[in-house]
Amino acid sequence: MNEAPIPELVSSEPLTTVGYITVVRDTIRFANGHEAQRTVVEHPGAVALVVLDEAGRWLLVRQYRHPARRNLLEIPAGTREVGEDPDLTAAREVREETGFAAGRLERIGGAWMAPGFSGEFITFYLATELTPDPLPQDHDEYIEAPEWLTLDEVYEAVDAGVIEDAKTMVALTLYARYLARNGKAR
Repeated sequence: MNEAPIPELVSSEPLTTVGYITVVRDTIRFANGHEAQRTVVEHPGAVALVVLDEAGRWLLVRQYRHPARRNLLEIPAGTREVGEDPDLTAAREVREETGFAAGRLERIGGAWMAPGFSGEFITFYLATELTPDPLPQDHDEYIEAPEWLTLDEVYEAVDAGVIEDAKTMVALTLYARYLARNGKAR
C-alpha cells in the first residue's frame, strides 16, 4: 500500500479549552507546498466496553447525550484522564457505568471516531467474568439501569434504528473480528 506523505505541522494556535477538550487551529503544509488550516478538537481519548455475561449477552446502557438531544442505547464507555492508561480507564468505567467489575479485560481494537475534526481515539475492550462491584457514577451523567441483549438483539436494534451510537456499531465489527481471530462461533 502506497501512503501519501504526512503534511508538516507549520503552526498550532490554541483557541479555547473547556474541561478536557482543547480546540486548536493548525496550519499544515502538504508535500506540494500548499498550506491549509484545520480546526481540531483535541481529546484525551476514551474507552468503550463490550460487556458480556456468562450467557454471552451484551450489557448496554441508556444515557442522555446532549448533542443528540436524547437518550441513546449504547455500550458502556468513558473518557480517559489526561495521560491515563486506557486499561485503567476501562477497569474504572465498567464499574461506574455497569456496577460490575470485569475479571477479564481484553483489548479488541480501536478507532478514530471523527478524524475530520476530532482527535478522539477510542480503545475497545471485551469485559467478561463479571462480579458485582459498583463505583458511583460521574456527577455529570445519569445512566439508566443496564439492559441485557443477545447479540442477535443488538443487531436487530441497529437494524431498527434503536441503536444509533457509532461506537456500539464499531464494537459489533471489532467483536466479530475478535471471534473470527479466535476461532469462535458467533
